[in-house]
Amino acid sequence: MKPSDPGSPPDKPAEPVQVEPDFRQLFHAAPAPYLVVTPQLIISAVNDAYLRATHTQREAIIGQYIFHVFPDNPEDPEAHSTANLAASFRRVLQYRVADTMAIQKYDIRAEDGTFEEHYWSPVNTPIFDAEGHLTHILHRVEDVTHIVADRCRLKAVESRIDEQSLEIQLANTRLQEAKAELEHERDLRELFVLKLTHDLRTPLASAKMALELLFRKGSDPDNAHRLSASVASSLDRCYRMVDDLLDANRIRSGKKLLIDTEPLELARLTADALTELMTLFGDRFVLVAPALIEGRWSRIQLQRMIENLCINAIKYGAEGRPVRVSVLQGDGTALLKVHNEGPPIPAQVQASLFEPYHRGPAQRTDAQGWGLGLTIVKGVAEAHGGEVRVVSSEQDGTTFQVSLPLGPPE
Repeated sequence: MKPSDPGSPPDKPAEPVQVEPDFRQLFHAAPAPYLVVTPQLIISAVNDAYLRATHTQREAIIGQYIFHVFPDNPEDPEAHSTANLAASFRRVLQYRVADTMAIQKYDIRAEDGTFEEHYWSPVNTPIFDAEGHLTHILHRVEDVTHIVADRCRLKAVESRIDEQSLEIQLANTRLQEAKAELEHERDLRELFVLKLTHDLRTPLASAKMALELLFRKGSDPDNAHRLSASVASSLDRCYRMVDDLLDANRIRSGKKLLIDTEPLELARLTADALTELMTLFGDRFVLVAPALIEGRWSRIQLQRMIENLCINAIKYGAEGRPVRVSVLQGDGTALLKVHNEGPPIPAQVQASLFEPYHRGPAQRTDAQGWGLGLTIVKGVAEAHGGEVRVVSSEQDGTTFQVSLPLGPPE
């Protein structure tokens, strides 16, 4: 072997062989789905990925009008995929540039003839020959069904989170309202206990003083009788206070008052109750009773109801003005109305008037009470199978109306 001359240039490397790629093979092997249509939208070529994605066979779709092969889902009234794709093809033919479409819901017919829900991201690109004529449109799609499904699930989760957040917010609001209500009720109860303690001390102190005098001066029959009556009156007042409290709590818990009924005439009963009230409040009451009204009611409870309504009218009505009490015949019922003049009861206050421990805004500083009177009125009316309501206005004043069935309650 002859050695090479050190001064001679090295041998040139062999030229690489230029191999033209088989574009048909590349087209069919491409992982993305491709479809080629003519300007008349006749399918002229399709790659394997497109056939797999659409469950079709090449020989069955080549030469076919694209929308005959891929129609809208007939079971989906909202399907507009063919119209949207046709509009994109028209834009490509008109403007001779690629057209990228928004994600389309374009259902595909499965092998069994039913339609599967699919979402696609299409791009339509014009293909020109050497002379610049637009000969075909390359239709490339990407199946994004799984992305849309994930997005829908995410939206559903976000929606559920929003709903739960709203539920939590509403629950917090209810808790705040319940807390405020409990605090308000606590304050009312504390105030009530203070007033109860204060009010009970007065009759108890009177009874105690009368007993002490009775022990010291009981030898005189007149003094003994007077002092004994004073003790009985003071204890009776204490009894009525406790009785009101127990009945109010019974009404508040949803139970009805226990009553014993007897035949009564309401106008006479009302007149007797007003006579007793006049010893305390003077000639302030006007009775309107055009006819006798007989029924079966509880004497004690009706007297109690009339007294509470009238005392309430005195407390919150115009000072010195009369209180009109009407006894009327209704349709199978007796109507008892107690009317007073003066400023009206605000609408927002009327809803809670009959709740225990509630007192309306007194017009005078000397108006006293526990806020149980109207609760007792409501309880007595309902125990008889009746009801009570209030009507109050600037022009007409305030009227409490009780309706009572004439017969005994069930």
